Amino acid sequence: MDNLATADASRFEPSASDGLTPSQQSAVDHFEGPLLILAGPGSGKTRVITRRMVRLVERGVDPRQILAVTFTNKAAEEMAERVERLAGGQRVAVSTFHRFCARLLRDHAEMVGLQANYTILDTTDQKQVVRSVLDELNLDAVHFPPGRISSRISHAKNQQQTAEELQSDVATRVGNHFQEVVARVYPRYQEFLLKANAVDFDDLLLHVQKLLSENPELRARLDNRYRFVMVDEYQDTNLVQYGIVRLLSHDHPNLCVTGDPDQSIYGWRGARIDNILRFEQDYPGASVVRLEENFRSTAAILRSADQLISHNQMRKAKALVTANPEGEPVELLVFGSAQDEAHGIAGRIHELVSQGNCTYGDCAVFYRVNSMSRQVEQALSRWGIPFQVIAGVAFFERAEVKDLLGYLRLIENPADDAAFTRVVNKPPRRIGKVTQSKLVRFATAEGLNRLESAAEAGRITGLSKQATTALLRFHELVDGLTLADAGSVAELLRTVIDRTRYTAGWQSGLNKSSEQDIQRQAVIDELLALATHYDEDAGDERSLAGFLEVTSLVADTDSIDPSQGAVTLMTLHAAKGLEFPTVFVVGIEQNLLPHERSLRDDNPRELEEERRLLFVGMTRAISRLALTLAAQRDLHGQSRSTIPSQFLGEMQLTSRDHTDPHGSAAPRPPLPDATRRSQFRDNVDQPLLTTAAALLDGTGKAATLEQGFAVGMAVRHPRYGLGTVIAVDGYVRNRTVTVRFEDSEEGVSFQAAHCPLQPVGRS
Repeated sequence: MDNLATADASRFEPSASDGLTPSQQSAVDHFEGPLLILAGPGSGKTRVITRRMVRLVERGVDPRQILAVTFTNKAAEEMAERVERLAGGQRVAVSTFHRFCARLLRDHAEMVGLQANYTILDTTDQKQVVRSVLDELNLDAVHFPPGRISSRISHAKNQQQTAEELQSDVATRVGNHFQEVVARVYPRYQEFLLKANAVDFDDLLLHVQKLLSENPELRARLDNRYRFVMVDEYQDTNLVQYGIVRLLSHDHPNLCVTGDPDQSIYGWRGARIDNILRFEQDYPGASVVRLEENFRSTAAILRSADQLISHNQMRKAKALVTANPEGEPVELLVFGSAQDEAHGIAGRIHELVSQGNCTYGDCAVFYRVNSMSRQVEQALSRWGIPFQVIAGVAFFERAEVKDLLGYLRLIENPADDAAFTRVVNKPPRRIGKVTQSKLVRFATAEGLNRLESAAEAGRITGLSKQATTALLRFHELVDGLTLADAGSVAELLRTVIDRTRYTAGWQSGLNKSSEQDIQRQAVIDELLALATHYDEDAGDERSLAGFLEVTSLVADTDSIDPSQGAVTLMTLHAAKGLEFPTVFVVGIEQNLLPHERSLRDDNPRELEEERRLLFVGMTRAISRLALTLAAQRDLHGQSRSTIPSQFLGEMQLTSRDHTDPHGSAAPRPPLPDATRRSQFRDNVDQPLLTTAAALLDGTGKAATLEQGFAVGMAVRHPRYGLGTVIAVDGYVRNRTVTVRFEDSEEGVSFQAAHCPLQPVGRS
């Protein structure tokens, strides 16, 4: 069986001759008026969306009047290809939110104070700009990390909060020094972007919302152009995207949104589950279609997932049903340590592949945070199992890629000061930090961008003759590249590499160069291949701006290669929209899943999102699903006892215990024992778990009392009343639980094994 990776709707969809399920047919046939499609996992949502677009064309709608918006490049490309194939070559506009906004903004840039050749800054560029602003304010980047400040600015933008509004808000909250710094940086950050003719990802959306809300004529033209608007994954929209959708459907009611409140997992970056929950209030008279039949997973997997998600309150109730076989029960694998857990997973994968039950490419390992992949990577390596780690846009973070794209950005937009700073001394030209600081001061005083200032190097006070010459030559270089007669993006990129002598340092002795140099050249070759591929795809519409747009808006999961025949490792957030025959979800422990932040803040919304995150991970599995936990794990630099996740008590699971050295266990890797610690613990006073029975009772539900308490859990005491667990300490035999009750400021401690505490909701 091949790794399916991106959810392959065609695998489980009925063919055209077989027709659609009644609910799918209802959604496809809906013509005018607002429509909400509640699509459970694996319910054929993509097929319904594409079939509905084709059906609209069949009913006489001009394909150019249909706009479909989703969140990932792959989803957009897949939809566009399917519609074109099914509609006899006719094309509709299918795009991601950011790409749609980028193109609309390019057509109307002057209306928000930009030029059409604006640059899109990635997260690294944004941090660099913040660092520059901190320097101007004489603030230390160590005490005020640019990444954190950039994230806070992004959060403010997602809430439609301007720099002035943030400053006003902070002024009323004395004492938060970090937020005060953010409020000082935010307006200067925006000034930098405007001067550099640049935008960040959030600005793409904000500028378009501003365009549509402040220019009724433009909005009316777009409303007339796109008479049927479809939005996928509506539960993931933030406040700004919500506003854009409302404006695009302002003059007509033909808005169709698809999504699932149970799969809303991006609240941390601004997504609002309320958008989909209140759709029927926003659009009175809206039709609602529920896609509840799952074509992906076995009945056993769906049953456990349904048991879990039913504990959420912020949702629209629906059943998960399937005609698929019962399949294997969902397993709970309990290990003594995180290292044991990693080797147990590797051994289980090895066992499944050796028995011919699956291939390596069929398997995926999901985790809550990226740092959890390290031990799994090491274990897979020791077992000789191939794997790929999906950890974001690693290729586009490579220095060689960012440098060469920096040159292309500067050619396209000479005002891009972030790109100038990136490449002015790449490769080294003896234009160091002191020279650059003098240039920046001159540029600020003269009201020039940095490239313009380089052309005026002779007027900059305090520059050496050598530095002056270097800056003038750099300006001439960029000027020459701007005028280069390149017939394609790939040709221009080759010209940049040649004229900047970017690879000269290692190309001259490539046969003797290090492995690092060989890898650097391979990265450049890959970038050239990407440019060539873009030229071929774009045809006569190719442009440098278009290529830079493509590279700026790449998504995390675009780097998945299902043909590798390798185990895929990724975060639960990155796994959304994908599917694999065999899935392992690691670290089902309190403070990991749910994450400690959701427990610390005592926020029911965050806790429900953590539950949805596990639900999403579980419903990626087609045939086999295992949840794992370890009794001991390194957290915050220390080895600590763990607490089983409260989510385990919400499902009925079959457990396999791997903490007992004499119990059943996956085979050890084919390595000498001396190369690692024993796979199973021998300590009789082992923290937290000694057997799976200590975690689960006979019904498969999580044990109450000493094993069931977790920080943040609501409990009831017959004498003290309602309270919240604020600490759980010690080992199984002497575990203590500390509770803060409603009428008390102090915590009260109990011996877990003998106290009458009951978690709220249990009898």
